[in-house]
Amino acid sequence: MTMRERLQALLKEAAEIVAKAKEGEGREFTEEEVTRINEIKSETDDLAAKVKAADDAQAAAAAMAGQAADRPKPQLSGVKDRREDGDATTLGGQFVKSALYQEFRKDNPTGLGEGSAVSIGRTRVGSLKEWMAGRKATSAPLQVGLGHVAPIRMPMVDQVDRDNLTILDLISRGESDGPFEYLQVTGVTRNAAVVKDEILPGDPSTDLKPTSTIQTELADAKPYTYADGYDVTNALLSNAPALATYMDNELEYSLDWVVEDKLLNGTGTNGNPKGILHTTGVQELTYTPGADAMAQVKAIRQAITKITTLPGGNVTAALMSPEDDEAWDLMQDANDRFFGQGPFGQGPNTSWGRARALSQRLAPGTVILGDWRQVALLDVEGLSILAFNQHKDYAQRNLVYVRAELRAMQVIWKPNRLIVVKPAEEEG
Repeated sequence: MTMRERLQALLKEAAEIVAKAKEGEGREFTEEEVTRINEIKSETDDLAAKVKAADDAQAAAAAMAGQAADRPKPQLSGVKDRREDGDATTLGGQFVKSALYQEFRKDNPTGLGEGSAVSIGRTRVGSLKEWMAGRKATSAPLQVGLGHVAPIRMPMVDQVDRDNLTILDLISRGESDGPFEYLQVTGVTRNAAVVKDEILPGDPSTDLKPTSTIQTELADAKPYTYADGYDVTNALLSNAPALATYMDNELEYSLDWVVEDKLLNGTGTNGNPKGILHTTGVQELTYTPGADAMAQVKAIRQAITKITTLPGGNVTAALMSPEDDEAWDLMQDANDRFFGQGPFGQGPNTSWGRARALSQRLAPGTVILGDWRQVALLDVEGLSILAFNQHKDYAQRNLVYVRAELRAMQVIWKPNRLIVVKPAEEEG
């Protein structure tokens, strides 16, 4: 019997003991059953660890075997690749190491002539997890440590390098095999209470056992292709080390832009996913702007209360435009002292203790805050790249169109855990 089969047999035995106890009208376990359950628990924990270790080893061996199989042959008709093996872990590195790109370079060892046809088919270069792994907030969603503020404020020069956060550093990430329907929680009414042990006929209705209600709306999670492209010269396309470096820089900018836009502004129509600003159930609070950002500051504090008074409500970050971020930094007291760190520091970069993240896709004056873990981007097919010059007059101009695509879907589990703070519309 294999370890996996032994593990399944033990789990089945434990289930049978539980079922036997339930048949006895929920009786407690006998002394012998308690002893046996503890033995099974110890043995299954040990087997589960061994099975996981075996699976990890098998996956690692398969990965190493795949890397060995994909490694380009050293003789490629004069083509020399000076990139280190470790660089293949980047997305640009994986593209230039792919079989399709290597075949292209083999066919064009001295570069491309004017008008040469270029068609490097779709090449999968990684998953959503791999693409996000190198981001400033690491591969996990925003953690508490990023928003931590020192309890003592003292004049100083802040030499800590802090990257600006974006919406992609705040949301959850995961995977999906395909489309599915789910219930968005748009509202919850909690009626939990202490009730009497015995409720007799004629007792007032307030004595009855309470019932909580959840307001939901059926939503579709569908895969969409987030794509963006950029132009490169034939010379850059033929230069593997330079191309990989260029792509590693451009991929983040190009795809971040379109993914962020659809997460916020997607209309849900004409082949677009539905973003936060068009999702039913997201709360809203308006304010009247003043001479500085103070009105917005107070409105955000009120919005925090609207979220935190919900059962389990939590505000992990506030997303605002660069213009609003500037207005916050320039706020001064009556003696012209900056409320924040001023021009000689980078902190605290928070809004009422919550991290401030920036988005160029938000209109100045509009801020979104709440529990950003309720927004998820789910990987469906990962990230792919293709290159071709059958585009406009690119073949004649020695240019190539390189397009990066991410097949994914966006989900907003609990819209009521988010709130949009924006200026009130002027009447008349």
